[in-house]
Amino acid sequence: MDCEISIGCGCYCGGFGGEKHKKQFADSIHRQRAHPAKAKASPNDDAELPVIIYTANKIYTMNPMQPEATAIAVQGDRIFAVGSQATIVAGLTARQQSYEIKTDYQNCFIYPGLIEPHCHASMEAMYYKFYYVGLSDRSKYVDGELVNMSGFDSKQGVLDYLQGITETTNDDPVCAWGYDPILLPSDPDPNLYASDLDFDGSKKVIVMNMSGHIAYVNHAALTEFGYTSETDIEGVVKGPDGEPTGELQELAAMAPLLTYFDVSLTDLEEGLRSFAAVASAKGVTTLTDLGFGSVNNAWDALYTVTQDVNYPVKVNCYMLNDVYDMIGGVDAFRALKQFENPKLKLGGVKIVSDGSIQGFTGLMRWPYYYSRRDKGMANITSLNLDRTLHELVANDILCAIHTNGDGSIQMVLDSIERVTRFTPDRDPRFRLEHCQTPCLDHLERMKRYHINADFFANHIYYWGNVHRLKTIGPDRVQYMNPFATAKQLGITFGLHSDAPITAIDPLFMVQNAVLRQAKEGNVIGQDQCIPVYDALKTVTKDAAYLLREERLKGTLEFGKLADMAILNQDIFAVAQNQISNIHVRATILNGRVIDHGSA
Repeated sequence: MDCEISIGCGCYCGGFGGEKHKKQFADSIHRQRAHPAKAKASPNDDAELPVIIYTANKIYTMNPMQPEATAIAVQGDRIFAVGSQATIVAGLTARQQSYEIKTDYQNCFIYPGLIEPHCHASMEAMYYKFYYVGLSDRSKYVDGELVNMSGFDSKQGVLDYLQGITETTNDDPVCAWGYDPILLPSDPDPNLYASDLDFDGSKKVIVMNMSGHIAYVNHAALTEFGYTSETDIEGVVKGPDGEPTGELQELAAMAPLLTYFDVSLTDLEEGLRSFAAVASAKGVTTLTDLGFGSVNNAWDALYTVTQDVNYPVKVNCYMLNDVYDMIGGVDAFRALKQFENPKLKLGGVKIVSDGSIQGFTGLMRWPYYYSRRDKGMANITSLNLDRTLHELVANDILCAIHTNGDGSIQMVLDSIERVTRFTPDRDPRFRLEHCQTPCLDHLERMKRYHINADFFANHIYYWGNVHRLKTIGPDRVQYMNPFATAKQLGITFGLHSDAPITAIDPLFMVQNAVLRQAKEGNVIGQDQCIPVYDALKTVTKDAAYLLREERLKGTLEFGKLADMAILNQDIFAVAQNQISNIHVRATILNGRVIDHGSA
């Protein structure tokens, strides 16, 4: 029976494409009903499939009942056995079952496939054709070749680059991403203003802040959006003269931008393939799209690329709450969920409760920020948060909630307490995303209500000293992203890159949780460092738990999916500051090998 998608009332539904966006979701569902993916029988039901045994120097299973092994057997897309070559072969011989022994990786170290529990796959795809203006170098694949995107260390360098693009291309708007003025302290005024971007009076220029919570636009764009001195929208920043400066903060103010981010399906698919290739080369077998739905045509693009047998990762989507409301809530969510495939899952809903700390839009409690009296911004009211959480819990839909500032953490915990009084028997697998500034009381409440955390470890490396000097101060920053305290309290937590905010790289995240070293070299919060094993759990076993996929992945055990990361060095033996330099020799996804070559 066909399901009609009716529009709900999201806070910013107009900004997410309105009727056009709603129609695209409906069109996606109707197209996929007309051309459904072919049903695939489980390879494990076919006794004729051969068993392939992979030998290794050592296999770390992350299963405490069998922590190490030297051989692992795969049949189809599942793990058949874990042990030694001798014991596995003996069992197969007794069963008169054929097998093949692969020694390609006998000198390597095998781990469960690495899981990135919070990144933005469709945003990465949207940015694929945008111009990069961040500080650190990034990379992407173009026509199968890895291309370096050089960073910029000054505002003027960015402006010169964008002016050249504006003058030499037909792009309108000119869209760029990655700028963060707070990382350019040597510039006297690193903020971008509309007048800075007025290279060609007729062309619109849009620059996304690295956080994704702020944008900078020129006067042509302000005029197009209808933003003037009379505009009364929170987040449309105005100067002393009362006119918009060109800086737009958070969802309400940035809503018109998404009309201009209508990337073609072909470009999205190309961007998704590039991102997957980059992720796979870092050992990732499962990644996420946390905030899915804000990029038009994303489901169609994801659905297409994940049906390719050679697509090297699985994608787990969490739909942005405003999009969830706009397309019709639970009924539309379930309608779209029917069209999952083995590499594509619609896992839950993501709520954005506040902004970014380095952008001073993260919602903070009194006395607010260290160097400013800003309170930050809430992107949802307590009433709407209660309503949404109640609906998600009642319908068994997983929920991830963006919480950066301690004010948003407290608001969300209060809401969860109110909602779960009426649904104590449910397992909503609540996740506080980023969760960067909790106090001890917050963590204890999280433990009491079985609320998980997903910490942003890379923030310590890239923005640690910014937080120390400007946002939360030298004292509070010591327990920002409190890995060790969460571990002591028994809170399950993952680590994430928030890509494209920072580059996807689980081994780099592990290293940052172990060392807590800023890019300038100083350690921030030594007491919150955790051992390598615990850090590795956050991107394997515990990350799978956050996604409610612990029965299928996260550890290497018989019956689970054959998803593995094969490294050329032992993560437990190398110097801790060299963990991120370990080469990923190969990954195995659903039993298929993706070889990345020797270092």
